[in-house]
Parts: sequence; C-alpha cells; structure tokens
Amino acid sequence: MNPMIEAHLAKPTRRMMIFVDGENLVFRYQTMLKQGRIPNDGLFHLQDVAVWRPEFAALAQHHEILRATYYTYVVGDEGRVTKVEDAIRQLKFSKHMASLLPNSLTPCVFKKPVKSRSGKGVDIKLCVDVLGHVYRGNTDAILLMSGDGDYEPLIEEVLRNGVQVFLSAYLDGLNPRLRNLVDAFWELDGPTWKPV
Repeated sequence: MNPMIEAHLAKPTRRMMIFVDGENLVFRYQTMLKQGRIPNDGLFHLQDVAVWRPEFAALAQHHEILRATYYTYVVGDEGRVTKVEDAIRQLKFSKHMASLLPNSLTPCVFKKPVKSRSGKGVDIKLCVDVLGHVYRGNTDAILLMSGDGDYEPLIEEVLRNGVQVFLSAYLDGLNPRLRNLVDAFWELDGPTWKPV
C-alpha cells in the first residue's frame, strides 16, 4: 500500500476532547439570522438551545476524539430537558475515518427558570470539565467551541499544562484575543451560511 494512504488510514494517536458552549453558539447564530444571513441545508437548530452541523468539529478530525460534550440551557420542565438531551445525543460530529469510537455528542443540559435570565452554569461546568481532564492527563488536545472572551484564562491554563488548544467560533461576537492564544482557529461561518 502507498505509505501516504497508509498513514492517512492509520488510527490517530493524539487524543482530543471537544467542549461546545452551545449557548454561545446558538445566540451568535440567531443574531446572524436576524441580520438576514441564510443558513446552509443540513444544519440542526433548536431555538435558543442548540445549533450544530457535523463539520463544526473539522479541526478535530485528525485526532482520536474521545468525547464531544455539548453544554446548553433549556427553559421548561424535566420532560423538556430530556427531549433536548435526546435531540443532542442524536447529533454527530465528523471523526477520523480510522476511529472506532462513537461520534455522537454528549449532552450537558441545564434547566433555566426564565428565558431572559442569563446563567453561568454552562461556563463553569465547561471549565471544570476541561481542567479536570487536562490535570488527569486524559487528553492531548481540546477543541473549544465558543467565541466568549471569558474563556481566555481557561485557554492559558490548558496551554500552560502542555495541552494543545484549538478553537472554533462564529466571527460574530468572537473575542479577537482568543484567536491569537490558540494553536489553531477555524471559523464556523463557512459550513453554516450560504454564500451571499
């Protein structure tokens, strides 16, 4: 077999975990919808809760993705939370062709009493999870999906621990400092919107 093809088919050796700030992504996405942008087909959107497309995880495809967790809020009762968790669990991410691991998202859904009330549960839980995995040596790299500047100290701490940080976000609402902190950045606008 051709060595180039063999290398591409070989199982990836670098382990990665994906952490998605769903609240940040969905509100950035909805802002762009209000501005008249037209989304591509095949995009999953649940109003105020989630937005996803498998290509969103493109930066991670050359890694062995151990888990991809989608953090978000929902307004409603336990039945609504369960429905949202089920919907998120059905979503897939693009993975390396030689990976044998599952490629469905893991939901982490917080219940919010009122739509207008903002919370910090997503940010806090995401940070705790990232640092826990980094300190235990569970991952070689993380893909953070958010443009929120509040994650700057988290990114710096992960990098200090020798773990690579990749970032994907919508350009609308992206804190520009984050782009220059990470090892690689990929904008989500491309796989989301139809060309104007």
